[in-house]
Amino acid sequence: MKKIFLTLFILSTALAYGNIKEFNSYFINASAIVKPSVVNLISYEKNSNRLTKKSYGTGTIISRNGYIVTNYHVVKNGSYFKAVTSDGKSYDMKTFSNGKFYVSDYKTDIAILKIDNSDGSIFSPIKFGDSDLLEEGEWVIAIGNPYGLRQSITAGIVSSKGRNNLGFTDIEDFIQTDVSINPGNSGGPLINLKGEMMGINTAIRSGTGGYQGISFAIPSNIVAQVCHELIEYGRVRRGWLGLIAREREFISGSEKKIVEIISVIRNSPSDIAGIVQGDIIKEIDGVKIDSLGSLTKMIGNKKTGSRIQITLSRNGKIIDINLTLREKDEYEKIQNEIYNLFQIYGIEVDEDSASGKIVVTYVSPSSPFKYLEQGDIIISINYKKIETLEDFILYFIKANRKIDVIEVRKDSGIYEIRRSNSGSNYE
Repeated sequence: MKKIFLTLFILSTALAYGNIKEFNSYFINASAIVKPSVVNLISYEKNSNRLTKKSYGTGTIISRNGYIVTNYHVVKNGSYFKAVTSDGKSYDMKTFSNGKFYVSDYKTDIAILKIDNSDGSIFSPIKFGDSDLLEEGEWVIAIGNPYGLRQSITAGIVSSKGRNNLGFTDIEDFIQTDVSINPGNSGGPLINLKGEMMGINTAIRSGTGGYQGISFAIPSNIVAQVCHELIEYGRVRRGWLGLIAREREFISGSEKKIVEIISVIRNSPSDIAGIVQGDIIKEIDGVKIDSLGSLTKMIGNKKTGSRIQITLSRNGKIIDINLTLREKDEYEKIQNEIYNLFQIYGIEVDEDSASGKIVVTYVSPSSPFKYLEQGDIIISINYKKIETLEDFILYFIKANRKIDVIEVRKDSGIYEIRRSNSGSNYE
């Protein structure tokens, strides 16, 4: 009897070991497939005539001729970059038509760099997977360079999908995982056990700057779309509604949360279609809209030229409005000035169709005016009353005046927003 028991024990142990060995092989094989596609990105800062190392990040090779995808926040403060591949070779970057070493889309925190492969070098691109097929509870692997430690591998499971309203980027549809991510991992791939990229690791939720059990990745389907636009056009030709909305919550009633329009931009698709302040967005193309996150995701993934149907509630009546999304018209003659405004202060402004006043349309998480909100109406800047967008551009941007305090109207009150010395940072 003892002999039979011992035989069964040895057999079950062998089977268990075999299963563990097989299970481990999935992680080993997937990591081996992807490692040649992962690079250590070294960012340099130019001081006088010298380049000094500023920071480390991660990039993912997406083409045989050396296009690299990473996060915008990894490269935005760098003057020059080098990529170190898994075999230890170091490569310089090529400049794009904008004179920079990258093209980027800050709204999704994605940037593209290009390795200088004039020597004929060929690279191993990662294979894109379909992030829509990723399931909660599924095993995933992250490869990156935390704290400059090259080709580090961590693993975990998908905790949730479709996370938004986190304050990391303008367009948010994050994959949440418990994979260990630390500074330097940003821009590296999140892969499944087949070695397919399911996302780009981009942020952690932390009070210390280090990993505390929650990390986020941009889904691969969004990454693929943005990469195509950046490589092909140097920008993302994103569909634009031209309105600003807010969430309102109710304690009682059939609807606990609604998305209400608080401003419509002059001459925008929404303005031309007849959408007005106070309208409540119910659906877009038959998909329920019950949060700002769902609205941003729905429109942010639409291409310019897309025809959509918006179902609205106006004064208690349901109406359907059809409109065509277009690429945002940044007032061509002052486009560079608007861009400079964002680069300096992390905010975007436009003109409200109803009042003609300047309305805040976007606030970066790292803006020194981080207490501004979308929909705020600007009354004065540095206590100087500003009537039009053109006045604002001429007086503050072209004259290179420093903005210290912005007076805004929100809801029924008037508030002063002062410039702070620090915003939100994440790696």
